[in-house]
Parts: sequence; structure tokens; C-alpha cells
Amino acid sequence: MELPLPGLWLKRLWVVFQVALHVAMGKVLMTFFPGRVKQDILAMSQKTGMAKNPHFSHENWIPTFFSAQYFWFVLKVRWQRLEDKTEEGGLAPNCPVVRLSGQRCNIWDFMQDGWAFKNNVDIKNHQNLQDRLQAAHLLLDRNPQCPVVVDTMKNQSSQLYAALPERLYVLQAGRILYKGKPGPWNYHPEEVRAVLEKLHS
Repeated sequence: MELPLPGLWLKRLWVVFQVALHVAMGKVLMTFFPGRVKQDILAMSQKTGMAKNPHFSHENWIPTFFSAQYFWFVLKVRWQRLEDKTEEGGLAPNCPVVRLSGQRCNIWDFMQDGWAFKNNVDIKNHQNLQDRLQAAHLLLDRNPQCPVVVDTMKNQSSQLYAALPERLYVLQAGRILYKGKPGPWNYHPEEVRAVLEKLHS
């Protein structure tokens, strides 16, 4: 594994400072003004649509904010975004992925054919590909209307697409037609629908 460039290390240190400050301030505000913090978080969730899910109450996620696990997760996400290589209209990285049958393929082939909320699906960090495939079967149990693949244990797709914790893309013929903003706060499925409807009109 090659070491990141010195400039990347400086950016990572700056992100550590920002995330640590964010978590420390959040913890202090949550301690002294819990009602106000809850009100602000709920207002943000209203804008993003998170509050519309009746099976996902605020008691499941607000208390998890500003914990040690939250810190490490946000840090991982922010570090990953420093290495984002995707651009709308640019070439889509052709990362290796794994079908649930265990067959290896790449994202282009597929196109053609630490922190968790309370009361959420409990998925531990994957130690191997079998763990990851087993977790994907939880999604299959909900009958998604699309094929499902998983990232390799090197997490290349997640890194190259800066997809943690979630991000929507529309890829066609090896190009990125749509690159969504990172979720959950900037997650807009309706934008994907508009792009897909335009493609099929």
C-alpha cells in the first residue's frame, strides 16, 4: 500500500481537527441544550426527507450523534472524500465488485447486464467477503427492484466513488451522467428519477 502524498496528510490532519471540533461542540451543546440540538437536527432531517420514514424515528439516530463511534465514522467519510476522483461527464471508474453468487466482475460489466443508528439493521464490520455477501442478502430479503453487487474487501468502489455513507450515481456507457451529493443530508433520489426519465424520454 503506497503512502499518501504529504499534501494529503496535511488535509487529513485538518479534517481531524474539524471533525474533533464538530464532535466536541456537538457533545457540549447536546449536554447543555438537548432540546435545541434535537430541534435543529429534526429541522435538517425535514429538509432531506429523513423524517418522512415512519419506521425510522429520531430516537433511533439523534442519541448516536457525537459519540466516539460517530467521530470515527465521520472522520473516515471525510477522509474518503479527499480522494474523490469522479466528475459528472467524466469516465466512471471501472472498479471490481462481487456478485452475490461470489463471481467477480467490474462495475461496467454490472451496468450492462462503524457507526450505526439504534434499532437499525445490526451489521458488524465485515472481516471477509463472506460477511459482506451475507449482509447483502439482508437487502435482497427486502426485494429490491435491481441487481445487487458488493464491493471487494479493498473497498475500491467505495473509495473511488466517494460513496460512504451513501451516494447516488447514474452511469451509462462508462460515463458518469449524474453524481449525487453525499448522504444522508444531501441525498436526493428525485434527482436520479429526473435523470432516468430524461434518458428514457
